[in-house]
Amino acid sequence: SRDDQEARKVAEFKPQSSTFRCAFVGKVGPKIFHLAMENSGVWEDKISNYTNVTDNSTASNVNLAEACTAFTMSFLTVLGNGLVVVAIAKDPFRELRTIPNYLILNLAVCDLIVGIPCELLLGLLHYFAFQEYEHFHLAVYTLMYFSMVASALTILTLAFERYIVVAAPLHSKDYLIYSHLKLAIAYIWLIAATVALLSLLNNGNTTEFRLIVTDAIGIPTMIFMILLYQRIFYLVRRCIRQDFEESTGSRVSLVRNVPQLFVGIDRREREVAVSVFLFVGVFFLCWAPCFVVENILFFGYVNKSNNIRDELKRVIDWARFLGLLNSMLNPVIYALRYDKFRNAVKAILCSSCYPTYVSPRW
Repeated sequence: SRDDQEARKVAEFKPQSSTFRCAFVGKVGPKIFHLAMENSGVWEDKISNYTNVTDNSTASNVNLAEACTAFTMSFLTVLGNGLVVVAIAKDPFRELRTIPNYLILNLAVCDLIVGIPCELLLGLLHYFAFQEYEHFHLAVYTLMYFSMVASALTILTLAFERYIVVAAPLHSKDYLIYSHLKLAIAYIWLIAATVALLSLLNNGNTTEFRLIVTDAIGIPTMIFMILLYQRIFYLVRRCIRQDFEESTGSRVSLVRNVPQLFVGIDRREREVAVSVFLFVGVFFLCWAPCFVVENILFFGYVNKSNNIRDELKRVIDWARFLGLLNSMLNPVIYALRYDKFRNAVKAILCSSCYPTYVSPRW
C-alpha cells in the first residue's frame, strides 16, 4: 500500500530517530517503527562504512603529506650535500683541502646516505603505508640511525679538532695530521656500522634498537659536544680579551696572566670554531626532540591507556623528520659561513667565469 511504501522510504532514510518517531503518528507510526528496527543493522553498517572511509581518507591525506615532505627533503639534502662533496673533492683553488673541511666532507657523505636511500624509503613507507612489512621498517630505521651515528661522531670529531686548535695552537700541527684524520674517519664508520648491525642481531626489534642508539650514542655525544664547546668558548673569550688589550695598547699586568699559546689562534680558526658550533647547535635542536619522545614512549612515563601516548606516537614520526632535517641544514650552514666554498661551487659550475681554473690532480 501507499502507507507501507512511505514508511519503508522513511525508515531507510533514518530508522531510529526519536524525533522521527514522534513526528509520524497514526497508522503510519507503528509500521515505521517496525521497519526502522528491521533496518537498524543496515543503517549501522552504512554509518560504520562511512566512518571507516572518512578515517581512511584522513589517514591517506596525512600519509601523502608525510611522503611529500620526505621526497622534498630528500631532493634538497642530496642537492646541498652533493655540492659540498663536489666542491671539496674538486676544489679548483686548492683552498678547501684542510682537516676540518675533510671532516665536513665526511659529514656531507653521511648526510647523503640520509638523503638518497633513507628519506626516499621513508617517503615510500608513509605513502604506501607498508605497515605489514617489518623488514621494510627495519631497513629504514637502520639506515636512519646508521647515518645519524656517523653524523654525530663526525660533528664530535670536528668539535674535538677545534678544541685542540684553540687550546694548543702552537702544537696542534703535531696532533692534527692526515694519518690521524684517516684513522678517526675509519673509527667513525666502524662504530656506525657496528651499531647498525645491532638491529639485525636483535630479531628486528626496532624499538630496543632505537633506544640503544638514542641513550648509548646520541645523548652521550650531545653531552660531550656541549662540554667541549663550553671549554672552547671559555678559551676563545680569553684569547679575544688578550687581542683587545694588545690593540688598545694597554698591556697591563692582566695580559701577562694570559698564556702565550693563544697567540697562534688567528681569526680564521675562530670562524671555523663558530661554524662547528653551529653544526653542534643544529644537531642538538633537530635530534633532541626525537631522543626525548623515544625515551618517554619506551620507559612508559605516559599511561598506556592515556590518549597522550597515541598522540606521542604521531609526534615521533614528525620528530624523526626533524632529525632528518639536520642533514638538509648542514650544507646551508657551510655555504653561509664559507666564501671559499661558494667560490669553488661557482668555479665548478661555471668554469668560464674563472679563467685560472685548473683541474685538480689526484
